[in-house]
Formats: sequence, structure tokens, C-alpha cells
Amino acid sequence: MFPFMIVGAAAVCGIVLTPMARELARMLNIVDRPDGRRKLHAEPTPLGGGMAIFAAMALTAVVAMALSPEVRALIARESRFLWGLLAAGIAIVTVGLLDDRLQLRGRQKLLGQVMAAALLASSGLYVRRIVLFDFPIDLGVMAVPFTIFWIVGAINALNLIDGMDGLAGSVGVVLSLAIAVMAWMTGHAADALVALTLAGAIGGFLLYNLPPASVFLGDSGSMLIGLVLGALAIHSSIKGAATVALAAPTVIWAIPILDVSMAIVRRKLTGRSIYETDRGHLHHCLQRSGHSGPRTVLLVAALCTATCIGALIGVAQNSEWLALLTVLVVVAVLVVCRVFGTAEFLLMWTRAKSITRSMMKLPRQDESTPRLPERARLTGTRDWDDLWETLTVYAERFDLSMVQLNVNLPALNEEYHVHWHRRRGGPEHLEWTTDIPLLAGDVTVGRLRIRGQPSEGSVCTWIGELVSGLRPFEAQMVSLVLEQFEDSTRLETAAVPLVANPEAAV
Repeated sequence: MFPFMIVGAAAVCGIVLTPMARELARMLNIVDRPDGRRKLHAEPTPLGGGMAIFAAMALTAVVAMALSPEVRALIARESRFLWGLLAAGIAIVTVGLLDDRLQLRGRQKLLGQVMAAALLASSGLYVRRIVLFDFPIDLGVMAVPFTIFWIVGAINALNLIDGMDGLAGSVGVVLSLAIAVMAWMTGHAADALVALTLAGAIGGFLLYNLPPASVFLGDSGSMLIGLVLGALAIHSSIKGAATVALAAPTVIWAIPILDVSMAIVRRKLTGRSIYETDRGHLHHCLQRSGHSGPRTVLLVAALCTATCIGALIGVAQNSEWLALLTVLVVVAVLVVCRVFGTAEFLLMWTRAKSITRSMMKLPRQDESTPRLPERARLTGTRDWDDLWETLTVYAERFDLSMVQLNVNLPALNEEYHVHWHRRRGGPEHLEWTTDIPLLAGDVTVGRLRIRGQPSEGSVCTWIGELVSGLRPFEAQMVSLVLEQFEDSTRLETAAVPLVANPEAAV
């Protein structure tokens, strides 16, 4: 009965405090404004989820301590860890609110996440040894870095999955309940109570966050949930002497880990920053398959529930292989059915083949022959091949050594990548690279990256010819995009000149 009381009390606190946090966020101008490209909600929405959930958890803890000697005893036994969790929670909510208000750079936000994780590590939460499939691995000097890496990874996994109303909150509830059960099974009662408190607080907040949401979780909320669940996952798996059985927490986190891993692969292998946003996440893929917003939330929560059940059965049966099998089945279904991850696995396969060929090639072999382009249709159905053919003609004309086209149109659910390169002779210090934003009116279509070496004669003359040579490509690109946006007032009817943004000196 007591666990249900904790969840209920936290839910009531969440229900009462969320409207207050919503109005406070509005007063502080911490709101999410639609941009017509990636943020497609109808009107500015307060980002008060972090404040609401943190306050609901804190208030529930204070009331529980005041009313229950058992809770006070549990907290006293884990006081060092819980004080560290409190300090880290305050730090991560602060970083999240600053990001929600000021739009911090990715590196700045990462620094804040590392500092919050370091606070937890300083409270004694660090893993000296991990056990995976009965194989112990002593981390030694990597104990603290590994712990920080795990917590920062958990923070970002929840942060990246927060892409639609109710999604991150629903995933947070499922993971919280699973970790609470695992903590009870492993004898970590205090961790179970914290997880139940978090589940209740999120549940109260979700009443205002389900479609149509009147308040968003924000980075402060998603990062807080990720921090708490990441810390509890490893703390509740400690068997003794800072030894963590890693399989169960990893399987519980499998779906968020898969989503963030595929995002990193997708962005790195298409030449983009890992901080760049896109619409290739699991929930985007489910929506493109025809599922509504609420149904997408239910499907993602169901996938998380499946992996969590597998993890808990594995803990109960002391079988890590059973837990792993659950994850493999879920991932295989997603990839084989082309729901999620198919394009990313094909990208990895193509890149692996390219690397293998380059390793097998002898130095005397001719490498000037152009390689076949690496193509990846990440989302969408639009035919971009004709546009690419125009670029190949351009590449031959100016003897380029690399051309990379990235189309990223979230509003149209279009994401297309193609990369082509060959080795050219000449000194490397003369090689140039330029990165060009592709624009059609006020719509950002994507980016074009090209590389080569200057021809003989005047450099200024050559640069002018290089830019002029892109005009047919530009006109064709704008025509393609205008076909999709012909009813939109956001586009101009004439092509806008390309503006080069060199990222390496010509």
C-alpha cells in the first residue's frame, strides 16, 4: 500500500504545482515558439516541466519524511547519495532552464551536464567494476569517467526523445516504474521510493502535457528525468564494492539508447554535427508510418515496456541472456520491418565496405577513379536523384574531389544524403573545402559541401566560375522545393543566391 501512496502523493503534487510552474515559465519568458520548420506547434508554449517535476518530487519527499519514520530511516541510510542527487538535480534544472530561455550552444549544455554528473560522482556514485554476462571488468582509473559518461548519456537519451506531446514523460513513467521494481528486487528500497516519486510527479505533469499540451517538458524537465533515472539505474544495480551488473539497466534503457545511438550515427555519417536537429527519431518514423500522435506515444511506451519486462525477468531469473534476447527481438523487428534504424544500419554497412576497400587497396593502384556515391534516403519519398546528377556534371567540370549533399526539410519530412569522393593528385596544402547553406526563399533546404584544388591562373577568376557553375543546380533545387511549397507564402518566387560559408580556407 505504501508505494501506491507515494505515487499518489507525488501525482497530486504534480497536478497542483504544474499550473504554477507553467505561469512562472510564462512570466520568465521561458516559452517554446513555433518556427514553421522543426517546431510545428500552433502557439508559444511555456517550458515549465522541469520546475514542476522537481518541485513535486521535493514536496513529496518532505511530506513523506515528516509522516513516516521508515522513510526517514531509508533516507538516512542513503543520505550521501540522495544529497548528491539533490544537488545534481538542482544543477541540471538550472542548466535546462538557461537553455530553454537562452538557447545555449551544444558544448555549453554538455559542460553543464558533465558538471551535474560530476556532483553525483562526488557523492560516491561511481562504478569501479561492471559485470556483463558473468564477466567482470575492473574499470580502475576509468571508474569516474565511465559513471559520468553513463549519466550524461542518460540525460541526452531522454532529452533527444522529447519530440512530441507526452512522449518523454510517458517513457519516463515506464522507466521509473521498471527501475522501482528492480530496486525492490535488489534490496535498494530508497532507490525504489525515489523512482516511484518521480513516476508520480511525471504522471501529474502529464495531465497538462498530453495533446494538446498547455505546457512542455523543456530541456529542464527531460534532462532532470534522464539524470534521476540514469543515476538510479546504476545505483540500484550495485551488488557490493561498487560493482554494477550492467545488463539490466542497459536493457531497461534500450529504446532511448537505440534512439540516441541512431541519431549520432545518422548525423556523423552524413557529415553533420551531432547537435544538429532532424526528424529521424523513432517517434518521427512512427508518425510517418501513419500513426497519430497519441498512438505514437503508446507505441514507444509499449516498446519501452517490452524491454523493461525483459530486464526484470532477467533479474528475477538471474539470466542476462534472456534480457539481451528481448532487446535483440525488439530491435530486429524495428529494423527488418523498416520502421526505424534501417537507413542508419545501411549507412554503417556502406561505410564499413568503403573502409574495407580502402584498407585492401595497394598504394600503386589508381585511386583517381570516382567511387560510387553513398546514398541514404533517411526520410521522405521525393526524387532528388536528378538534382544529384546536376551536381555530378558540376563536379566533373571543376575537377572536384568530393561532393556531399544533405537535404533536410523537416516540414516536408524529407531527409536525403549523398556523398561522393575520389583522390586527386596535387599537394594537400592547396586543397580547399567549402560548406554552402542551400536556401529556397526563407526555407533552409540543407547544405552542400564540396572539396577540390584551385586551377591554374587567377584564384579570384576561378572562384567566380566555381560559384557561377552552381546556378543551374540552384535553379533546379528551388524549382523542386517550390513544387512542394507552392501554396506557402513563406517562399519567394525567385531563386535566392547561394551564400558560401567556408569552413576551411580556400
